[in-house]
Amino acid sequence: MRIQLGAVQARIADLENGQADGDTGWTLQLMPSPEGTCRGYLHHASCFIRGRPLAQDQARKLLEMPEITACDACHPDP
Repeated sequence: MRIQLGAVQARIADLENGQADGDTGWTLQLMPSPEGTCRGYLHHASCFIRGRPLAQDQARKLLEMPEITACDACHPDP
């Protein structure tokens, strides 16, 4: 839930700042874990693993969350 809330809040901020589409240089892949919680992986848009498009500020905010891990394949650095 915190991951989704963070993504929604970042999207609202984008829309309020006039960034309807945002910078889609990063993507977020959500994966369920055995404990029933969600875990997220941040990817660069060029990564072979796909996810939901994110703006740079969204990627930075999400990467600060303990549930989000940077991809080991593409090493995103927002």
